[in-house]
Amino acid sequence: MRVNIVKSVLKKEIIDILRDKKTLFMTVMLPIVLYPIMFLLMGVILSSTVKSMEEKTLNIAFGTQPSTSVIEEIESCGNDPEGAGKLNIVATDDYKKDISEGKIDAYIESKQKGDTTHYTIYINSSKNDSSEARDRFEEVIEACKRDEIVKRINDNGLDEQYILEPITYSVEDIAENEQVVGSILGNVLPFVLIMGILLGAIYPSIDSMAGEKERGTLETLFTLPISNLELVMGKYLAVSLCALVSALLNIFSIIFSIGLMIMSMGEMAIFDNVQFDVGKLILPLLISMICMGLFALVISALSMCVCSLTKSFKEAQNAVTPLMLVAMILSYSCMIPNLKLTMLTASIPVVNVALLIKSVLTFNYNMGLITIVLASNIAFVIIAIWLLAKLFNSEEILFGSGKGFSFLEKRSNLKKGTLPTLSDGLIIYAFVMLVFLYICSYLQMRYKMTGVALTELIIAMIPILLSIYIKTDFKKVYSINKLKVTGIIGAICLWVGTYIIITLMSNILVQWFPNGMEELAKAQYELMKENSLWLNLLVIALLPAICEEILFRGFLLSSFTNEKHPVRGILLTGILFGIMHVSLVKLLPITILGIAIAYAVYKTKSIFAGILMHLLNNGFAVLVTSQVGETSDELIQVEQYGTSIIWIGLGCVIAAILLILLGKQLLNYKN
Repeated sequence: MRVNIVKSVLKKEIIDILRDKKTLFMTVMLPIVLYPIMFLLMGVILSSTVKSMEEKTLNIAFGTQPSTSVIEEIESCGNDPEGAGKLNIVATDDYKKDISEGKIDAYIESKQKGDTTHYTIYINSSKNDSSEARDRFEEVIEACKRDEIVKRINDNGLDEQYILEPITYSVEDIAENEQVVGSILGNVLPFVLIMGILLGAIYPSIDSMAGEKERGTLETLFTLPISNLELVMGKYLAVSLCALVSALLNIFSIIFSIGLMIMSMGEMAIFDNVQFDVGKLILPLLISMICMGLFALVISALSMCVCSLTKSFKEAQNAVTPLMLVAMILSYSCMIPNLKLTMLTASIPVVNVALLIKSVLTFNYNMGLITIVLASNIAFVIIAIWLLAKLFNSEEILFGSGKGFSFLEKRSNLKKGTLPTLSDGLIIYAFVMLVFLYICSYLQMRYKMTGVALTELIIAMIPILLSIYIKTDFKKVYSINKLKVTGIIGAICLWVGTYIIITLMSNILVQWFPNGMEELAKAQYELMKENSLWLNLLVIALLPAICEEILFRGFLLSSFTNEKHPVRGILLTGILFGIMHVSLVKLLPITILGIAIAYAVYKTKSIFAGILMHLLNNGFAVLVTSQVGETSDELIQVEQYGTSIIWIGLGCVIAAILLILLGKQLLNYKN
C-alpha cells in the first residue's frame, strides 16, 4: 500500500466533504450552535417556569373551618422567600367539578379524632397547579404540626431539644471538587461524544459511498492506477477524521455552553467558592480522547460498510438509522447508576467506551480494565476495516448489480426458483430476533416447555413462509440432499472435536463469569426437571436441531454464501447463531459450534449433517442434565468436573484437533 496514494485519496475526500454544505452543517455548525442555544433556552425556560410558579397564587377550599393556626400559617405563605408560595382560601359547592375546571387547585377536609386533627387533601394530579397546591399545604401542615408539638412539650414542662432531637447528625462530603465535576461530566459527556461521533461519521460515509454511486464517480475512481485497499483507506481516514473533528467540536461547544450557564446563574450563588484543579482532569480526558478516537475508527468503518450496501443517498440515510438507534441505546449505559466498568462490560462495543469515560472522569478506574477496553476496540477496528475491504472487493455490492429485498417485489414478478439474497437473509434474521425477544421470550416464561416448542416452530416457519412467497427452490436453498456414510462419520467426528474445544473454552469462561454460568445451569435445570427424559429430548434436542437448522444452515447459509464468498457465509452464519442464543458467556463457544455446523452443511450439501451435529450437541446436554441430582448446583459441579478432565494434559486438545481434521477430510471425501 502506497502512502502517497492514500494521502491523495484522503485529500480528495476531504475536499469533497468541505464542499458539501449538508455535511459541514451536521459536523461543524450544528454542534457549535446547538448546545449553547439548547443550554441557554433550558436555563431561561427553567428559570421562568420556576419563577412563575413561585409567584402564582393557588386557590384552595376547605370542607370544614380549619384551625386558627392553620389559617395564620396560610396567610403568611409567600412572605418567606424559602417557604411555601401563596395560597388563597375560596369557597366551593362542588369541589370535584371546580378542581377539574381549574377554579380551585385543592380541596381539604379535616376530622377531629380526640386530640388529633386529620386532614384529607383532594387534588387532580394530572394538573401541575393542583400538585403544587398540595405541596404548599403540606408545608403549612408541617409548620403547624411542629408548632403544636413544641407547645405541648412546653405545656408539660419538658425540654424541647431533649424530646425532639435526641440524636443529631451531619454529613461531610470527602469527594474532591474534581471528582464532583468529573461525576457530572461522566453522566452526560460519553453520550454526547458518541452522538457527536455518529453524526460526524454518518454523513461523510453516506457521501463517500452512496453519494459516489449516485453521482457515478465511483467507477471512475476504480479506473485509476490505485489498488482497492489504497482507495478504501483514503476514504476511511477521511470519514474517521470528520468523526473525530465533530466529537472535539461537541466537547468545546458543551464546555462553552456550561460556561455560559454558570455565568448566567452567577446571581444564584450556586457556584460560589467552588474551586478545582483542572490539571487533575488532564489524564482522564486524555484516556477519554484515546477511547473516543478508537470508537470513531470503529463507527466510521461500520457506517461505510452499511452505506456501501446502498445505491443512493436517500437509501443510505434509511440504512444507517438502525445503526444510530443501537449506538444511542447502548450509550445510555453511562446514565445507569449501578452499571460499572467490569471485565464483562469492557468487552461490549459502545458500552465499554461510555463506561470507561465515566469511570476515568470520576478518578475510579483500573488500568487492567482500560487495557481490555483499548484491546477490544482495536480488535473491533481491525474487524471493521477487514469487512470494509472485503465489501470493496465485491463489484456486486459496490455497483448494485445484486438484488435487494426479494419480498418487496410483487410475487407475480418473481420467477420460480428465486434464491434468497444477502439482504433477504439479514432482514429475516432481524425479524426473527425481534419475534424471539418480544414474543417467544414471553411464551417461554408463560408456558415453559410448551413455549420452547412454539418458539422453535416460529423460528422455522418465518423463513419457510418467505421462501414460499419468493417461489424459491427448497431443495437447493435448504440443502435437502441425502447424507452419505462418509458425511455422517465426518459430521460426528467434527462435532466431537468441536465439542471438546468449546467445553475447554467454557471451563475457562466459567472462571471469569461464574455467576453467568450458574444462572444458565439453573435455568436449564429448572426447565427440564418437571418433564420426562423423552419429552426433554424431543423439545430441547430434536426440535431445535430441525427448526434452527432450517433458519441458519438452510435459509441464512444460502443467503450469505455463494461460490465467490463461501467463508463469509459460514462465518456470518456462525456469528449470528451465537448471538441468537442471547448469552454473552456462551457467545464464543456457540459461535464456534455454529461455524463447524455450517462448514459441515456446506461441504456435504446436506442440511441433515447440521441436524445430526445439532441433535448430538443438545441431546448430550439433556442426558448430562438428567443424570444429576435434584439441585442445579449439582449440575454445575458435574459440568466443572467433566471439563476439569480436559486439563489433565494436552492429549484431549490434540485429540480434538485430530478429530476435527478427520471430520474435515471425511466431509471433503467424494464417493
